[in-house]
Amino acid sequence: MINKDEFWAGVTQYFKEILSETSFNNWVAPVKPTRITDNTITLSVPNNLLKQQWEKNLSGYIIQFSIEHYGFELTPIFIVVGAVSPDNFLVNTLQNDIEIHNVTPANSNLNPSYTFDTFVVGEENKMANGAALAVCDNPGKTYNPFLIYGGVGLGKTHLMQAIGNEIKRNNPAARIKYVTTETFMNEYVSSITYNTTEKFKRMYRDDIDVLLIDDIQFFSNKNRIQEEFFHTFNALFNAGKQIVLTCDRLPNNIDNLEDRLISRFKWGLSTDITPPDLETRIAILRRKALNDNLDIPSEALTYIANNVDSNIRELEGALTRVLAYAAMNGEEISVNLAAKALFALFGSKAEKKLTIEDIITHVAKYFKITVEDIKGSKRVKNIVYPRQIAMYLSRELTDISYPKIGEDFGNKNHTTVMHAYEKIDETIKTDAKIKQDVEELKQQLTHT
Repeated sequence: MINKDEFWAGVTQYFKEILSETSFNNWVAPVKPTRITDNTITLSVPNNLLKQQWEKNLSGYIIQFSIEHYGFELTPIFIVVGAVSPDNFLVNTLQNDIEIHNVTPANSNLNPSYTFDTFVVGEENKMANGAALAVCDNPGKTYNPFLIYGGVGLGKTHLMQAIGNEIKRNNPAARIKYVTTETFMNEYVSSITYNTTEKFKRMYRDDIDVLLIDDIQFFSNKNRIQEEFFHTFNALFNAGKQIVLTCDRLPNNIDNLEDRLISRFKWGLSTDITPPDLETRIAILRRKALNDNLDIPSEALTYIANNVDSNIRELEGALTRVLAYAAMNGEEISVNLAAKALFALFGSKAEKKLTIEDIITHVAKYFKITVEDIKGSKRVKNIVYPRQIAMYLSRELTDISYPKIGEDFGNKNHTTVMHAYEKIDETIKTDAKIKQDVEELKQQLTHT
């Protein structure tokens, strides 16, 4: 837990830089921290007027400071102790300081630890990382909107916030706002409830330069929210403001999402992040060990990376489990210890994972052709059609990237795989026979 005195020393230093000496001595100096928890800090103030001024004008800086320096939000709670009242002159002095310095910061909600330096780059996210850097070099002009899509725990939020932090580093005056789709929806509903929709619109359309919005798949079935975001998107885009989005799939695969939003999301660049390969998983574990000053044998890291290949969160969670197991048993970390620590997680639940080779073999058998036909380059219809279905199923039923799928299909270009996926994805909406073939194959592959 954070030390309350250390935290408050940082806050007071922050206020010294933005307030006059008179305002600081009368409004900040009398405040004392009394208690700190995981998400609140309790502060004693000498009178109700001071309490009111803090709650009205200054409490937001504590929240902002905690997010910027510690990566999470601490909410201040004020209690009155004593009975000294400042005069009106001092109240006016504080108000003037706030107006002069414009110290009410836009709450960016950015996690300062999410930077490009801490983002481990591998084959599965290289394109997304490069595009993100290009966005930072020319916000609002290069790749606008920029959409990152992929499964849970693969680094989409990290990369999105790295863009915000990098733009802020390059231009400290940039107004950046990171929100989840859920937060955007809740704030919109609240603005209707309390009749503050104009304030909401100003906040999202006029008062920011970069909007980072996470998990847009949750716009599905929210017609009124989609309407509001449609107008917000247009206002920002037309003003040359940068928009960055994340999603767990391509927008055209989201049910009940308006076509006009899907169309706008395609105006810029969409790039995916897939599960990390072995080399990247090892690099991620090595980076975490280095950051935490941990001395872990390479063999143990490799063992963990070999056994956890789903996403980065589970990978780091597995490492944490190994560390905890070692600490509880007083043992040095080794491959054997890692195997013991992870057995409860994976040992009894091990399931055979579906491979590209499994899919190709099964599709070839289903259509009565050979594996060589599917991996080959023949362009006759009775081979092209099964090949495209096999590519489609490889993308649907695994987390493997387009380039890796192409490689397993006889070194096909990744654009060939993308074309096959999109073609089958569209065709099954109108062709009952193809839809039946795909559904039967899915059923067989997932129940073998």
